[in-house]
Amino acid sequence: MDNARVRAVTPFHTLDPMEGEGFTELIFALESGSNDQFNQFLTNYPEVAKRMQNSEIDTANGIEGLKWDNATIIFLTYRALKKDGSPAEPLDRGISMERIGRFPSKDGNAIEYFRKNHIPAEEDLDLSRLLDQLDIGLREEIRGGSDLSEGFGGLHLHGWLTSSDVTKLRLAMQKTAWSVAKDELYDGGVRDVARHLLIILKNAEKRGNGIIMRSHS
Repeated sequence: MDNARVRAVTPFHTLDPMEGEGFTELIFALESGSNDQFNQFLTNYPEVAKRMQNSEIDTANGIEGLKWDNATIIFLTYRALKKDGSPAEPLDRGISMERIGRFPSKDGNAIEYFRKNHIPAEEDLDLSRLLDQLDIGLREEIRGGSDLSEGFGGLHLHGWLTSSDVTKLRLAMQKTAWSVAKDELYDGGVRDVARHLLIILKNAEKRGNGIIMRSHS
């Protein structure tokens, strides 16, 4: 395969640091379209509500008054920030983020390649589930529509891991006897993805962050 051509035509996939509580609750509230459920979310998670206000997400008129699309609301609410309000440092600045970012497959998605070409162990309770949640948890394959994944300015959200999910996935990758499909397209590809993904997971774990996966041109 012409890797240069792949890099030229496929989107870059980013694993962004995520912080804040109540991620799944916000998803359910946005999907419901219910003012009562959305307002209950704001009541239950006041720190997250404050983050929304700081990101200029106007919640005064409930869910019906939101001016941003759902994907943008999710991203602006939960992306990790520095104290000055600027985006937090990436979870990796080296080869791991680059390798995960644009894998030499048809769509450049290393996480998709991993989840479709690994064979879970019999005792595996978390690996496949969390890989799916990270790669397609917000996308049409799971949600039945693109409302939570397609946002303003070409934003494409894939899925997420909470900080506790990060630890669960790291442990599942390190301590369960998963294997690799014999017919994987790129020899050593799954192991390569696993090695670099583990580096990113460990960095997130050290910082107490979750992860939001997105893709962009």
